[in-house]
Amino acid sequence: MAPPARLSNLQHRLRRANPMLGLMSSTLATLERADVTQIRRFQERRLRALIRTAAGGAKYYRDWFRSADISPRDIRTLDDLKQLPLLDRRDLVDHFDDFRVYPQRLMWSARSNGTSSSYVTVYRTPGSSIYELAVLRRQWSWFGLPDDARRVVLRGSTFAAQPGAEPTAELRGAHQLLVSSYHLTPDNLQRIATRIRSFRPHAIEGWPSSITLLAALLQEAGERLPVAAVITSSEVISRAQRTLMREVFGGRIIDHYGQTERVTMLGGCEADGYHVFPDYGIVELLPIPGVADRWEIVGTPLHNWGFPLFRYRTGDEVGPAAASSCRCGRAFPVVGAVDGRIEDTFTAADGRSLPMPSALLDDLTGVRDSQVAQLAPGHFEFRLVPGTAFDAKLATRQAQQSVARLFGRGHVVTVRTVSELTRPAGGKLKPAIVEDR
Repeated sequence: MAPPARLSNLQHRLRRANPMLGLMSSTLATLERADVTQIRRFQERRLRALIRTAAGGAKYYRDWFRSADISPRDIRTLDDLKQLPLLDRRDLVDHFDDFRVYPQRLMWSARSNGTSSSYVTVYRTPGSSIYELAVLRRQWSWFGLPDDARRVVLRGSTFAAQPGAEPTAELRGAHQLLVSSYHLTPDNLQRIATRIRSFRPHAIEGWPSSITLLAALLQEAGERLPVAAVITSSEVISRAQRTLMREVFGGRIIDHYGQTERVTMLGGCEADGYHVFPDYGIVELLPIPGVADRWEIVGTPLHNWGFPLFRYRTGDEVGPAAASSCRCGRAFPVVGAVDGRIEDTFTAADGRSLPMPSALLDDLTGVRDSQVAQLAPGHFEFRLVPGTAFDAKLATRQAQQSVARLFGRGHVVTVRTVSELTRPAGGKLKPAIVEDR
């Protein structure tokens, strides 16, 4: 089997060389100019075709339609979609192979454990991957990035897992320079920074926790690394992280939200709106019991014919939009920013749900890296990696003030200084976690 970096490079080459990429990009450009009625018509046409595919080829849906005594022909509109059951991670953990339509050898697999201990395995067709690239390219174009933008990518680090491995690896077919999240240390900074500068990137892309760690190291060394854009995904971005990214990298922040299951995609536009990409997937917002103005994202993808999913509960929360329309003029629905997963919501000492706990880190100063953990309802521990201007007493006071301001009084706040934060196997560091003991 090829090393992970080479395998990923091959997949990227196949995506970029596929003749369908141009056709898909043209379709997406047309839909970008479409009105609400035209977009709905596109969604329902795709939905009907996917329903037929799933009912005929996926055991899960074949069995479900038979047991529910519903004909696939009854699902024709977005309103009809609600006749289907809601899915969640447990369905994929227990029955993932029952959703397959195509043979495994014709698809690419992905695996994620999210924030739980149960792994989810999903598949997608090469066509689905090409469509996703076209959707992302369209969003990047709103910020002036070219299709072949060179990107420094800070996500997983499997390519650098072997002892003595280089902290960077170039994927020429993808115009990417991979940087290992595990090698972002002061000792490696100059070697990494030199390699990045020689690569001449248009953008820095990856997890906010990794990007801001690189930014903090550069800032402490008195260096900047100007790029046209910073592309973020997979984690909530705090206000402090945004500020640091702008100071060190200078470019606009392009955030998008997706999942390993690829059921929906949301993202920012050049007018600072945050949109559902309705030609990628159908989005339903499910009210969260006991929490006002917050909804769980439920997605139905419109691109993956080999592994169709309908009404999949992502477990991720979204808040209300600032306005019902956007200055960009697109007819794409506007939503609030994604605030994290439902299981990441903290709990107050009195039992209240406390959403978006990563905001507790916004006001901290003098830290290179940070994380807040709930050790018990109402007990929060701040884990801080000191920067050059770190003041332990000030950081403790800031942490206590943040908890009191956002969550109210009566909580236990502890602060622990560490040399580095422990990253999980995939390298993605969550800014806020629940570790009830």
